[in-house]
Formats: sequence, C-alpha cells, structure tokens
Amino acid sequence: MALLLQFFGISDSLNLFRLEQGQPAGPVFAGFRPCQLDRLLGWGQQAAEQRCWDPQLVHQALLKGWLEKEELIAQWQRILGQAPADRLLVAGLGTPQDWQLRCEKMFEA
Repeated sequence: MALLLQFFGISDSLNLFRLEQGQPAGPVFAGFRPCQLDRLLGWGQQAAEQRCWDPQLVHQALLKGWLEKEELIAQWQRILGQAPADRLLVAGLGTPQDWQLRCEKMFEA
C-alpha cells in the first residue's frame, strides 16, 4: 500500500474544517502551527490508528514528504510566523485511491 502526503499551503481554520468535514472515505487532513516534524508524525500515527494503516508505512511517507518539501516548509514556517493566529499549514494524507476519490467528488459538485 502506498501513502501520499500533500501539503496545501497556508489556510485559515474554517477552510481546514471544511476539508475535514468531507466524505468519510478519502484523505485525512490536518492543520499545523507551528509546523514541526514531530507534530506531523504524531498526527500521522493517529491517522494510522483511525484508518488501520501500517504505522511504519505512515512514518516513512511523512518523512519522505517532509524531506521532499523541506525548503517550501521552511518558507511556510516563516510566513506563519507573521500570519494571523488562525492560519495553519494544511496537509493531507491518503492512499492513491483516497486522492482519486477526493478528486472525483470535487467534480460531482
């Protein structure tokens, strides 16, 4: 099973709430402030428990995603330092099928 981590950038908490209230299937979403690797990994372990995903696979996917976006994450961290308090760095985690379902649901609206 493959897992994909996607960072969406900085958003307010209302937009994150809308993402989280989506379909029961599909990716899981979270917002981070501050954006730190240990917080991301903690969220990933909770998601693994909720979705019955392999915790080691989740850990690897999150580390890989973090390292691939390291420069961009540093930029977002700087922006968050100056942003209003309700701004968060939004991320999603899911299988390729979760992401496909999410895209299909967007086009059904």
